[in-house]
Amino acid sequence: MHKIEKEKLKKPPKLVGRLAGSIILAGAISIIPIILALYFVVNYLPIKIPMYLLIALTPLYYTLAKWIFNLTFLALARAQLKPVEEGTHEFDMKNKSVRNWMTNIMLTNAAIHFIGMPPLGQNFLGGFVFKHLKCKMGPGTTLFNISDPYMVEAGKHAVQGGMGYMSGHISKGTSLYLKKVKIGDGAMIGVYSFLSPGVELGEGSIVAEYSFVPRDTKIPPNTIWAGIPAKQIYPKPKK
Repeated sequence: MHKIEKEKLKKPPKLVGRLAGSIILAGAISIIPIILALYFVVNYLPIKIPMYLLIALTPLYYTLAKWIFNLTFLALARAQLKPVEEGTHEFDMKNKSVRNWMTNIMLTNAAIHFIGMPPLGQNFLGGFVFKHLKCKMGPGTTLFNISDPYMVEAGKHAVQGGMGYMSGHISKGTSLYLKKVKIGDGAMIGVYSFLSPGVELGEGSIVAEYSFVPRDTKIPPNTIWAGIPAKQIYPKPKK
């Protein structure tokens, strides 16, 4: 096997190891304090608590362990986020931006699904998770689902409808394209609409439901776009 092929095989396990290591560490941090607390209660508390009561409190232990794990994992994910260079990259593990993006996508997606999306998380916590993963969100902004939070910049009072999706990356063949998504103040994105990398929504613009906005599309302020691919429908563009 050629040296380059061996090198390509070495990198993914290291990246997966970051995710696995973060999960294991967060799991240990969430379980060990509860075990130690129970040990203290059973052996050293002056008042003896009946065993049936300790067993009955199992849902409480689970809830505490779950949220200690979630918050610890979120902090670990944020600490490990790495910078990526915008533009087109060959999908080669020797490319630093590609390696960094793969690390980021594994950690951010895991954190979002653990905390900000059902069934493990809650939708109302999505904004908290996105901000913690370095998404820039102005006051009053609500975003539903983001693939690369650290590559999204949203102004004030912008809204992304339910089941919408936006991504700072797209892959085609052997290439990976990375670019920030920018959303202006008061912009609205309809349900089930997809925003590709490099899209910029002007202030007060609207993307209708079930629309697909191709990469690098610049949507002017106070316009309405719809369709697959999305086109301006109001005001009607001059021919």
